[in-house]
Amino acid sequence: MKQRIKEPYYAFNPNKAHFLFERTITFESQAALFAKIPRIIHHLYFPRKLFMLFIGLIFVYVVMIFLYAIPIAATNFARGFLGIIPLIEAGIIIYFIQFYLYLYLEIRLIKNIYKKVKWPAECYCAFFEEGIYIKSPGMDGIFYWDDFMCMGCSSQALGFNFCPARTPKGKFFKQYYPRLDNFYIFIDGDEEILSLMHAIDQQYKDLIAFR
Repeated sequence: MKQRIKEPYYAFNPNKAHFLFERTITFESQAALFAKIPRIIHHLYFPRKLFMLFIGLIFVYVVMIFLYAIPIAATNFARGFLGIIPLIEAGIIIYFIQFYLYLYLEIRLIKNIYKKVKWPAECYCAFFEEGIYIKSPGMDGIFYWDDFMCMGCSSQALGFNFCPARTPKGKFFKQYYPRLDNFYIFIDGDEEILSLMHAIDQQYKDLIAFR
């Protein structure tokens, strides 16, 4: 298996950047952290809109079945619509199966990282106007905010997603991080960090997804 960090990436000199604030996050208990990780990752990635579409299609399908019993409503269009909905539902179900497999692998990856550290474990972060410096069990480096394809933000965690390997940014970062794994900062409701993420989102449109 490829190593996670080949060489830390330093996008800028932190001594010459616009420093905002720093955090040292300490995890006292492996069991407590591992109990939170599945819930945090699920909240960051769960496709709510797709789930609502799935529920909505079930409701529409039930309504259409009742309408189909009325002769005037039993048109070719209605028959065709009734045939399409189950296909869409099947596609969504397949997506959710793949989604939960992805979540399982992502949670397993994070836990494997923290299984190998000495407890209590620490994560250090320094926030700048230009970007972020992070040194944690799963990541080491200094990044501009827009070095990432996207970021997820909830009250409990920040998720940083590298661009795929086939993209120019992905190819560049593979020389530093061969696996291009996502990484996370567990912020535990830190209002100052959440406020900064909203400010960053105003500067870099569509970079951060708030959950």
